[in-house]
Amino acid sequence: MSEERPPARADADDRKRRRLLRRRRRFQEMEMEASRRAYSGNGSGGACLPPLPANDDDDCDGGGDNGKGGVNDGGGNGGFRTLFGHPYGVLPYGNIHLSSGGDDVVRRPGLGPLLSALNDEQLLCVLSYVDGKSLGGGVSLASRFLYVMSHHDELWRDVCLRKWGEGGIAVPPPPPPPPNGGRNGDDDNRGGCWRDIYAHNHALELTTSSSTTATTTSPRRTSRSHYNDEDARETRPRRRTTSANTTPRSFLRRHEPIRIAGIYSDVLFRSWLCRSFAFCPSWLEITTVPTLNHADVTIDLFLKEYEERNVPLLIKGASNNWAAMKKWKDVDYLRNVTGDVKFRATSGAAPLPAKFTLDDYLNYCTYATEEAPMYLFDRSFGVSCPELLHDFDNDLSRTCGWWDRNSKHGHDLFGLLGDGRRPDYQWLIVGPVRSGSSFHIDPNCTHAWNAPIIGRKRWIFYPPGVAPPGVYPSPDGDDVCMPISIGEWFLTHWDEHVRRRAHPDPSKRPLECTACPGDVLFVPHGWWHMVLNIGDVNDCASIALTRNYVSSSNLPDVLRFLDTKVGQISGCRDRRGEGAVPPEDLGREFRRALMEALEEKGDEGGEADDDEKKCCDEGLDSRIQRRRGKWAALLEKSEKRAKEGWGCDAWSDLSPTCSGIEATCALNEGIDMMMAVENQRTTTTTPSRSSILARAKRPVFKTRADGGGAVISTPASDGFSFSFL
Repeated sequence: MSEERPPARADADDRKRRRLLRRRRRFQEMEMEASRRAYSGNGSGGACLPPLPANDDDDCDGGGDNGKGGVNDGGGNGGFRTLFGHPYGVLPYGNIHLSSGGDDVVRRPGLGPLLSALNDEQLLCVLSYVDGKSLGGGVSLASRFLYVMSHHDELWRDVCLRKWGEGGIAVPPPPPPPPNGGRNGDDDNRGGCWRDIYAHNHALELTTSSSTTATTTSPRRTSRSHYNDEDARETRPRRRTTSANTTPRSFLRRHEPIRIAGIYSDVLFRSWLCRSFAFCPSWLEITTVPTLNHADVTIDLFLKEYEERNVPLLIKGASNNWAAMKKWKDVDYLRNVTGDVKFRATSGAAPLPAKFTLDDYLNYCTYATEEAPMYLFDRSFGVSCPELLHDFDNDLSRTCGWWDRNSKHGHDLFGLLGDGRRPDYQWLIVGPVRSGSSFHIDPNCTHAWNAPIIGRKRWIFYPPGVAPPGVYPSPDGDDVCMPISIGEWFLTHWDEHVRRRAHPDPSKRPLECTACPGDVLFVPHGWWHMVLNIGDVNDCASIALTRNYVSSSNLPDVLRFLDTKVGQISGCRDRRGEGAVPPEDLGREFRRALMEALEEKGDEGGEADDDEKKCCDEGLDSRIQRRRGKWAALLEKSEKRAKEGWGCDAWSDLSPTCSGIEATCALNEGIDMMMAVENQRTTTTTPSRSSILARAKRPVFKTRADGGGAVISTPASDGFSFSFL
């Protein structure tokens, strides 16, 4: 017979059971709150943080080794590692479950009842409308949470870009090394890179204004109307954009972050995580791109086995004897040669481009802290700094004959349009370590070569038609959805990339390699590729050269692209006023240039090729006809292949505005136009300026629908491309 419990004991058990139920419900509510805030935008949507390895941060401090930089908490070879802890002590929102109070004791009181209803993404959007003075002197002093939020580096970057980006941004020199000669662990932990840049430029502005006032106004009164007078403005001393010490060192004291406990935000933590990652050995150890020594590569081998087959190739030692390899190692040489010339830098996360002198940009590279740093990708360096062009151009033709623009095998055919009329084709690329370019396909169906001069580069290729993990292109290729930063892709999609290495179809497997200074990499058209700057021990920045080109191997796809993808043509839209051929006319003008080159090839002298030497007993007219016949056959074959379809799976005619029939009609019109150009010289009529398809696809504005169904119009992009990249 069971013994009945005393009433007092039964009541105690019931109270304990109810207490456990209340605690369980509270934990469930906290989990629902965390999930709701994550899903509603306190991050990047449904997946706010990358799915990190389980051994990534066992002590839950938000950093590598209690935030002291460079130690793998997990201890395993594959464990995730960060270089330094979050400078302001921010932790992922899920860590709120481990806090003593189990609630947002800093965020809610710090924002008040109105602002606390906004998620962190919305709050950053609101703060993006605040100017630098109010952001640093007002918002940051309001509460602990707003102090951390207002020091988000991207906010200060946007303020600087709006205020000084067009005229040139000055960057203070990096701080001196520690007295002991080593590296201070906390020095890498500093935040506020763009806040320091704002203070530096503001100080220069004040110094210039005060000196201008002293020389242009009376001692008793300052005329504010002077700054609104355009003529008077031209008499002011030009604001210096170099990093010389034009202001007292004490005025430029660097910002020192204050770590605050109790800050939980997936938005702020994710941004830090994607810029503070360390290179895992597994990221760099695989090499699957075909590799040859420079001495083993011949023109015929390269053209037949790699360019015509559209296969990447890493050529070891191809640029060892370039003058740039010797001169550019001395950074002072680059600073002196470039002087006050300003170069263009962009970022996928920045609203505007910016201009830097190379001296200022190298200073920026030493302590850039944002997730997607500004990337110097300048297309006009050959005009603004011809010395840089001379340091490699002649050496390229001498050492890599397959890329000689004067070769007989049909290289760099866009060059027939002339340097001022052709699309952009060469770039100087400079970026900090751990920067790079996200996945992309090079513009206008062009091939490319890339030569790192300072610092190593990690390349990942995906074959044409095989989208990389996390990359979602539209059917017509006009739009692409993918992670903005390199770090986000590595942390989020690396495991899927590793699985793709073992794809049952070898033609769909990715290719990888590390290009070192002295190497040159061939990038075929249509291949997805991503570049990560991994640098070397003492490199503050990565410097490289790249060129895009059209040759006989990709000419059919280029012709089809120019006729059927007018809206995607890049590199000439923003240079209409400078003489560049407009996108809608590029196909017609390119064919005209090819036909004019055909006649020149027939009329020019020069050494006979092998076929002509076999027929040396023929007369001059026969040799001219033979030479013209070879070029005519090349053009005819290219037009025929373009009409048949794409030779590369990277593009298709699946588009709301472009069907396969329309594409064929456009190509037929292009062939007819080519024949008309060949047979003209006797008529004054000219072909239509563009096909019906080209006129239908000529973009003025792009429209898209937002989440509420409203239609948003934005100017058509000029197609600036990173080979961003």
